[in-house]
Amino acid sequence: MVFTMNNVKDYLKIKSKFKYITFLFIYFSLYPICKLMYGSKKNWLICERGADAQDNAFVFFKYLVENHKQVNPIFLIKKSSPEFEKVAKIGKTIEFGSFRHFLMVIGCPVKISSHLFGYAPWKHMSLYFRRNKTHDTHVFLQHGITKNDHKGLYSEACKSLKLFVCGALPEFNAIYSLFNYKNNVPQYTGFARYDLLEDSQTKKQILIMPTWRADLSNVDKTTFFQSDYYNAWNSLLNNDEMAKLCAVHNICVKFYLHYSMQKYADLFKSKQVKIVKFGEETVQSLLKESSLLITDFSSVYFDFAYMMKPVVYYQFDENTFNNEHYEKGYFDYRRDGFGTVCNDLASLTDSVDGIIRNNFKIDDKYKTRVSRFFVFRDKNNCERIYNCICNLRGEK
Repeated sequence: MVFTMNNVKDYLKIKSKFKYITFLFIYFSLYPICKLMYGSKKNWLICERGADAQDNAFVFFKYLVENHKQVNPIFLIKKSSPEFEKVAKIGKTIEFGSFRHFLMVIGCPVKISSHLFGYAPWKHMSLYFRRNKTHDTHVFLQHGITKNDHKGLYSEACKSLKLFVCGALPEFNAIYSLFNYKNNVPQYTGFARYDLLEDSQTKKQILIMPTWRADLSNVDKTTFFQSDYYNAWNSLLNNDEMAKLCAVHNICVKFYLHYSMQKYADLFKSKQVKIVKFGEETVQSLLKESSLLITDFSSVYFDFAYMMKPVVYYQFDENTFNNEHYEKGYFDYRRDGFGTVCNDLASLTDSVDGIIRNNFKIDDKYKTRVSRFFVFRDKNNCERIYNCICNLRGEK
């Protein structure tokens, strides 16, 4: 028999289907045992990506431990994580990826994650939850505001979701009208972590925080080093004009790569900018202590603007990003954004200079946009999320 690409593709399809069928057999064989062991309505399984605890899931977990003793929240995190001890001091933890994790995902009636089905990292379990409606309460807290037309978040791709938490009013309106969810699955409650955002002490500090790129997240370091992405951000970190500005005004600058790009952090070098690596500082602390955010398309600018602090968008690859990443959604950076959009280094440094001279104050037109975007600012987001889950389960 002569092997061709079609033969290989057919073999991989059969192999994948066989694994899926095997998974289903194991899943349904263990289902009654797991429900008996872990099916108490008190058990709420909570997770981020497995290695971190600084997002909506962690904040909600901490809130539950401190405010609702009738619930038994359990956080999934690797013991090797630099944030494991922080979580363990607060409440119950389970080793992410362990056999007990597998059993609890099957048994626990409430499953909550800041990343879509983050509590089900095994491919076939995640696919099962996506494709099939279940009696369990699957809650998506989100990692960031959904601003793009993300087909992977449509109801057809996430049939088992019972609650899709929205962090802003325009986001809720877009998801409700375009993503085809029914029965009040999308709910505007505000993000859990927003309850803590305004408890901050700002420094004379600029935070540079770009998002990831799909075509670079798994390449070798040589390929990454030669990319436009690396060259653009490394040039900014070593820009003489920026260095002079910050030196004259005694401003600290920090650079933090997206979680998916942290493996390339060692490639960035700068004498005037601190390269912050995962585990050294939390994203929340970096956002809260900084006076100005420079980003490209990262949804962290929503958090920053929520605190009424200035943002500058450095979108040197705007056209490429829009064509190769997610499809553009309801949010337009020039019409709806919270700061100036810059496509080159010269306009970026000019914008930064203007913000520094204005003592890091956000312009009134951007303040108005922020106020319209975020209606809830009462620090009761966690409580609203909790009430939504209880209402779904008929427990309140």
